[in-house]
Amino acid sequence: MREIARRLMLALYKIDEIYYMNEGKKKLAYSELCVMYALDDGKPHSQREISQEWLVPKTTVNTIVKRWEKEGLLTLTPIPEKRREKYITLTDAGREYAKDFMGFIYRAEEKALKKTLDKYSDEFIKGLEFFGESLKEAFDEEFEKEEK
Repeated sequence: MREIARRLMLALYKIDEIYYMNEGKKKLAYSELCVMYALDDGKPHSQREISQEWLVPKTTVNTIVKRWEKEGLLTLTPIPEKRREKYITLTDAGREYAKDFMGFIYRAEEKALKKTLDKYSDEFIKGLEFFGESLKEAFDEEFEKEEK
């Protein structure tokens, strides 16, 4: 079981490395790539949400958001009932920038995903999602044991 877990972790790190190594080619930092990826789904997001989902420090997200707002790539709108949080959405210019920049990434992902789905079906994604949920539960249980 240990060897299988190790192979899985190495595969996940390899995927991460591919995104990280290609950031230099596209002139966008990894944290900027994460923020752009988050915002390019067309939905409003808060800085806290992006930070938690994409594991980018809130201060880094804040710096990116301030710069991109000045560049006209995104807008901030107040979140009802939340005094300090704001929704972040891409402007038309931001969507155009994302389309140009993310197209390279999306095309590469689609090629790799098609090849993988042809061989393994989408069950591998369900398996990864299940593994992620199970791993969080197992870590929580282990930390709880350690604290006793």
